[in-house]
Amino acid sequence: MKIGNRHTWLPVFLATLVIILLYSGQAIAVDDGARAYWKGRAGTQGVSFQYLRLDLQTEDSQQFAPGQYIYANSDIEASIIVANYVQHMTLFNRPSSFSLGIAGGNIDVDVNTKVLSQFVPPGKSGAFSESSTGFADPSAQLVVNIFGTPPLKANFDLLDYEPTWNLDAAVMLGVPIGEYDDDKLVNLGLNRWFGRIAFPVTYNFGVFTRGYMKSLELIPSVWLFAENDDFLGQKMKNDPLWQFEAHLTNDFTPSFFGSLDLLYRSGFQSEIDGVEVGEDLDIGNLGFTLNYQVNDNLSIKTGFSSNMFGDKDLDNSMIRLQLVYAWHKDFENMKKLQHGH
Repeated sequence: MKIGNRHTWLPVFLATLVIILLYSGQAIAVDDGARAYWKGRAGTQGVSFQYLRLDLQTEDSQQFAPGQYIYANSDIEASIIVANYVQHMTLFNRPSSFSLGIAGGNIDVDVNTKVLSQFVPPGKSGAFSESSTGFADPSAQLVVNIFGTPPLKANFDLLDYEPTWNLDAAVMLGVPIGEYDDDKLVNLGLNRWFGRIAFPVTYNFGVFTRGYMKSLELIPSVWLFAENDDFLGQKMKNDPLWQFEAHLTNDFTPSFFGSLDLLYRSGFQSEIDGVEVGEDLDIGNLGFTLNYQVNDNLSIKTGFSSNMFGDKDLDNSMIRLQLVYAWHKDFENMKKLQHGH
């Protein structure tokens, strides 16, 4: 009887851990990624490490969004490492998750002579180059399901779990303790509090079994930023940044899925010492994601995206490589029993 129960529960645990392996919360405002808001059993934990390579050229563009490494009239190269920890739980009797994220790396920016004077650091004029190395601002995010998923507290909750529509509420807060030099245009830290409110919508279709899962995911969100009271000796404010993210995902095999991705960002008008400068952000990226399940606990994700619409004077691309490791103590104990330990 015990052996039979073990083989009954094993595929259920595998399925829920596969879901957690897809989590990819961010510490910077790029995107969440495909299947980031799928649900898993309470008590499941995960860590992820991802490398982001961003290349941007903003010739003849005055768009400026330092939280996304966009600088006006510049050639930008950034290499960023993002680390996340996530804990799944039940909160308000709803499936929820809490995550912490840190990021760091380096960014190099070559600015041309067309840059606005408000963006020129003291002692520099015309074209110049700057770089920054260190840690970005850490962040914390809480996600609570509003509709569509029952509490997943125990094994039997997973057996009949066949998700269709899901609606979540996600709140993120960034803490301004990253690398920041008030005499530089280019910094990894933002020197101000910031946050995001998102309402991810997920529709699962197909059979909810490894190798057959499909989903359509829509993630509208808004980023809010406090005032930076020391931006090159000036005060900088920004309008909200509006973001819309979408993913169409499909399992190709039990251990391999892919997705088509869209990311659109707009708004974020800058105001320096009470004067509007630069332009509203207007960037639309299209790309793809490929995810391979190495074993029960580990997955590897890679992806590429590039802007396809929006400001024609801005060109950007992003390459992602991510490792995710997840576990649940019950599942780990079950694996030990299966191998006779």
